[in-house]
Amino acid sequence: MRVTADVDSIISLSNELTSQLVVPPSVAAGVCPRCRTWNDSDSNADCENCCEISARLGCPAVPLSVVSLYCKPSPLRDWLTCYKGRIDDSEPFIESYVPNVRALLGRFIIEHGRAIGALSDGLDGLVVVPSTDRPGPHPLEEIIRSLDIDIPVLPILRRGHGDLGFRKPSRDGYEVTVTGHTGQRLVVVDDVYTTGARINSAAYALVQAGCTLGAAIVVARRVNPGYSEAAQEFWNGQRAKTFDWAASPVVSEGNHE
Repeated sequence: MRVTADVDSIISLSNELTSQLVVPPSVAAGVCPRCRTWNDSDSNADCENCCEISARLGCPAVPLSVVSLYCKPSPLRDWLTCYKGRIDDSEPFIESYVPNVRALLGRFIIEHGRAIGALSDGLDGLVVVPSTDRPGPHPLEEIIRSLDIDIPVLPILRRGHGDLGFRKPSRDGYEVTVTGHTGQRLVVVDDVYTTGARINSAAYALVQAGCTLGAAIVVARRVNPGYSEAAQEFWNGQRAKTFDWAASPVVSEGNHE
């Protein structure tokens, strides 16, 4: 997977944004190996959210490939919210944030796209997770298309009738709208990950349609440092590390069994 548009400008802008990025953790005791947040044990067991996803969907949560952690409030959170705005206008669309999100995702693919493709011996397409409520296409699709990635963006998912929301993954949350993708090796992409309900429900739909999940990519994984003392300690430890584009983002194989 390779970016072919504006590589120099993407690298330049992404370097300017690096100070706002927080290093995701390596798999270790006290870290969830799937979504890269803390867990409440001294092992590297799945966190509570990932266990809920497994119970509801009947399969493990997808291992994330993730650029950065983020918290609320933060500039990164604002970029990832207002590059598209809220459909209820509670937070406005801010056009100047679009290049920031483009640079973050583009730089990740520049640095790690080859490794992601190698995980599944090549890729056939990229699928953006549809919004829960916003009519399509998702604004992230337009950003990805502007990067001229050498695999197609496939708009083959739509919102299903299942109850989908915060800590509510659903087997019917999304459905595949176009046939003929059985056996294809796909990457599923979203902008943020909070509890994993959306991207895991999307992954479930793709796999049930016969696709192979090569990777699940998010720009940022949210952490709530105020949730507990363990969460605050986890956040402080990751925030203290220096972000490096070549070494810091996580690349994980997106098996969804």
